[in-house]
Amino acid sequence: MPATHPFHSRILLAFDFDWTLAEDSFERLVAVMGFDVEDWKANHYHPLGDAGWDDILAKFEGLRRLCEPRGRTITRDAVEEAGRTTKGFAAAETMPERLRAVARAVDPTVTLEFAIVSSGYLDVFGAHPVAGVFDRRYGSAFDFDDEGVVRGVKKMISHPEKVRYLEALAKGIDVGGSNAPSRTEAELPEDELRVAFDQMIYVGDGASDLQAFGFVRDNSGFAIAVARDGGFSAEGEMLSAQRPDALAPAGYEDGSPLFEILAHAVRSHAARIALRRLGQDR
Repeated sequence: MPATHPFHSRILLAFDFDWTLAEDSFERLVAVMGFDVEDWKANHYHPLGDAGWDDILAKFEGLRRLCEPRGRTITRDAVEEAGRTTKGFAAAETMPERLRAVARAVDPTVTLEFAIVSSGYLDVFGAHPVAGVFDRRYGSAFDFDDEGVVRGVKKMISHPEKVRYLEALAKGIDVGGSNAPSRTEAELPEDELRVAFDQMIYVGDGASDLQAFGFVRDNSGFAIAVARDGGFSAEGEMLSAQRPDALAPAGYEDGSPLFEILAHAVRSHAARIALRRLGQDR
């Protein structure tokens, strides 16, 4: 048996979408449907949350109830238009390749994989240009009829389930199917992992990301928070174990605080990989 840890050359960077890579894509859908976003929030979305609805279901149901008495339907065309026209954060589309260059400068054998793991609706944010530069994309999903009209919600990624997706990605477990990811609690030997748990980075902006922050930090990865209005939007709900390693405003341009934080995190993981590669028991 080798004396050192098994060697894995992959770093996983997982991002939330809304307010992490771009503005809120569901709010954009509300606007594309011709409704006032603040009215939808105050009179349709938030009252459902107050009544005990899950947040991601309340967003859709609030919009559906707004549409129904007006004879409107939510269509695939509207969903995709909302995704395409959501305002993305600066330089997000080029960020993955620039971070890959950062990793290669430390160790050319290192590979970076980028995933979006969001409670938001993949049918919406998946149409945004930045989604296309990510290797993997996961989110809640609508059920469309044969004419492209949304009938309801067929899949939901709740806030705690983000951890299951991160664990599945690390272990190489299938995330497709009606009940996937399943068996994420199964123990795997270190050498069978797809991504070492301490080679993960998670980037998010709010309450939906707290469990993911805690999971990544518990496993010696990096949790990075995107600030809004100068602070973290869910600071009051955060447990001490869920505190991110760094906080910075949105924006992925070279030299921006957020990009520099990500670059440091990538260099740190890449250096750990280089150390393990050079120190393998031969």
